[in-house]
Amino acid sequence: MPELPKMYPVWADAENRRLFGMDNDEEGALWFSSGIPKLHRYQPRTGEIDTIPLPEGHGGSECVCVGGKVYLLPQANPRITIYQVAEDRVVQVDKPFLEANIWNGRKDLERGLIYMSERSRPCLVVWDVEDDRGDLFPYPEAGSLPSIRETGWPDRLAVFDVPGDPYLPRRRVYFDPDERCFVAEDTEPIPPLRPGTEDEAERYLIHFRAPGSTYPHIREARLICLDRLTGERRERELPGWGTEFGFVGGGSFYKGWQLNPVDTYRTSYKYDERTGKMTPLVENPHLGTDGLPYHFLNWLMAYHPETDTFDRLLLDVPEGRYPQLCYSKVVGDQLYFTANDIWSKEKGRSLGASEGPVGQVMVLQSHPLEK
Repeated sequence: MPELPKMYPVWADAENRRLFGMDNDEEGALWFSSGIPKLHRYQPRTGEIDTIPLPEGHGGSECVCVGGKVYLLPQANPRITIYQVAEDRVVQVDKPFLEANIWNGRKDLERGLIYMSERSRPCLVVWDVEDDRGDLFPYPEAGSLPSIRETGWPDRLAVFDVPGDPYLPRRRVYFDPDERCFVAEDTEPIPPLRPGTEDEAERYLIHFRAPGSTYPHIREARLICLDRLTGERRERELPGWGTEFGFVGGGSFYKGWQLNPVDTYRTSYKYDERTGKMTPLVENPHLGTDGLPYHFLNWLMAYHPETDTFDRLLLDVPEGRYPQLCYSKVVGDQLYFTANDIWSKEKGRSLGASEGPVGQVMVLQSHPLEK
């Protein structure tokens, strides 16, 4: 069995609920928030953490750091919250359109742009951080662009999955930020790999398919591994699905391993991307696979595509602590996961999401603190 990466838990001097997606600034600090009005700046070398108050109901799902600012992407909330670091000032600006449902984004530091994935209509939002304004680019019709294999593929091109029928092969489009337009597409079952790419994290494309509203015909959860170099496709059952966990969160590929947090959530709600509302699908929807209120677990599911093996990354934490792991970020050659302690002494168990647990913040990181 290949060795799992060594990870170090660091307890920070802050408390919060389950933390949202993080990003790093140009000085190396990590920024993250949660559903309560706090923004954290964490220094991974020293473990120091600062907390900045935010407006109530900011709705942020992910932080993006660019242009000396920290953007908290708003999901379905009305405005985008921005922390201007040098001025120590929080401002809020209008979204590109009222019903925009923005959960995540990626930054282009060279051009001062943020590409925002929009879930309520088929378009891409390109946000200019200099004047804090977003332009809309509708996804082009299928077949209207040349194949990426027939065009040049410079590093600057940003690739996006076009929303569509989950049973059909994904269509991907390639956006040129200099030309401000989509320039190519592909609909291949296994996405092509940019020529000359040697990064192992780019070679393997790993995603998960599970029973639920999106795939009602699926009876068992599957990991799907696509090798973009060889064209091989693997489909594997998930060990522990339905008994220990019922949901796989977004993860990171690090040192040969795909690492993902898992949750006892059991697909008990249906999400409406246009309204941002959750509709219960079962009686007692807050209960998880173990019959208790659902929550993210305190270990990571690990898959090693080169050897086609599963493992789990366990944490070395003191008794009486239960850090629920959720979001991750690879920064250079280092990996980080954020968590918060959800252990209840009164109940003698970890608390679920519906119980609103607030606990000490932890960062699981691939290097120790500086002495």
